[in-house]
Amino acid sequence: MLAFRDWLRANAADRELYVRTKRKLAAQDWKYMQQYADAKTAVVKEIMAHAETAAL
Repeated sequence: MLAFRDWLRANAADRELYVRTKRKLAAQDWKYMQQYADAKTAVVKEIMAHAETAAL
């Protein structure tokens, strides 16, 4: 998670993608908080892939 945090601090485009995604999802009604967390999974994986590729 530290790598994710550090990447978002350094990469404006992915930071904005994450913010947009969180805002869109937060505007929805979720019966369970885990549904919100699960809905973020794809964008988190995408951003982590960017961070891992940049680290190579």
